[in-house]
Amino acid sequence: MSTTAESRAAASTGPNFAVPGEPDADFYGRLGEAHLAPLWRVPGTDAPEPVVTDVPHVWHRRDVMALMDEAATAVDLGGESDRRALNAVNPARRKGTTHTMIAGYQLVLPGETAPAHRHTPSAIRLMLSGSGHTMVEGEPMLMNPGDLILTPGWTWHDHRNDGDEPMLWLDALDVPFVQTMNAQFYEDFPGKQLQPLTQAEDASTNRYGTGMVPYGTRSGTLHSPLTKYPYAATKEALAKLRVDEGSPEHGVELEFTNPLTGGPVLPTMTCGMHLVPAGNAAIMRRHTSSVIFCAVEGAGHTVIDGERFDWEQHDFLAIPSWSTYRHVADDGTDAVLFSMNDRPLYEPFGLYREEREDQS
Repeated sequence: MSTTAESRAAASTGPNFAVPGEPDADFYGRLGEAHLAPLWRVPGTDAPEPVVTDVPHVWHRRDVMALMDEAATAVDLGGESDRRALNAVNPARRKGTTHTMIAGYQLVLPGETAPAHRHTPSAIRLMLSGSGHTMVEGEPMLMNPGDLILTPGWTWHDHRNDGDEPMLWLDALDVPFVQTMNAQFYEDFPGKQLQPLTQAEDASTNRYGTGMVPYGTRSGTLHSPLTKYPYAATKEALAKLRVDEGSPEHGVELEFTNPLTGGPVLPTMTCGMHLVPAGNAAIMRRHTSSVIFCAVEGAGHTVIDGERFDWEQHDFLAIPSWSTYRHVADDGTDAVLFSMNDRPLYEPFGLYREEREDQS
């Protein structure tokens, strides 16, 4: 047989894997050079449950504010930065509080203003202390403790403290998700100034916040037309729900909604408020979405995958996807927790899954 014939015969039998076992290191090296990855060596592709790299963590207001006080003396708004904010970084990540959201405190001192800008990431503000205004698309919203303020993606917004005490709130944005999608855009308002006021104060709340809307109104956006959800109304709703449907042991929870659609307030994040009765615990659960909680009132702890995380008023904590958790309120006073959840990112694709303990 000729050399050519011998080669063809060898080729027809395919590679020689006479010795069973893994391919050698040279094979994997050549795969890498070809920019290929063998599926059988990719972690998590056949895992029965999500492989989550984020870890649970709590940020205590007392610790963060010690650093924020230093920032207040070092960073002038309109100078080095247009926003005096400290973002929480998950210990397992280089950036981001979870894989889709960032959260952190923002501080505006009396007499300060934060000039207008806009960006494609959406944001929420949960007011913690002080009082002042956030402007969204020309509408001034008075921010009081417990109020939820929305800044939907690509809307002009600025902050103004015309009071005599610092304004402190919790920010949460979908920046990690938007960046992953290569869709982050940013623009300063012309001249890096404050935007002109074109609407009355709390106009959207007055128009849409009663549960009734003008006949024939249709939603022209993916976000809620409401830009402010006052805490006074939220507390009243929690109190009524507690009497009508609440569990004496587990408490109640409500979700903020778009009044035109009944859906989430933002296309990427949903927000809620949870009341846990003093000395009791909420139900145990886990879900594929990640969630950030902030204690609006009271104190307690959360058990996440068997580990205890203590918190008090205005502390916030991150709970990664598919982590089992339960909130427990301290004796003496009810706990009220605000939540930001990336569930809307999962639901359109059938990827949201939740498990709760049996309450029967």
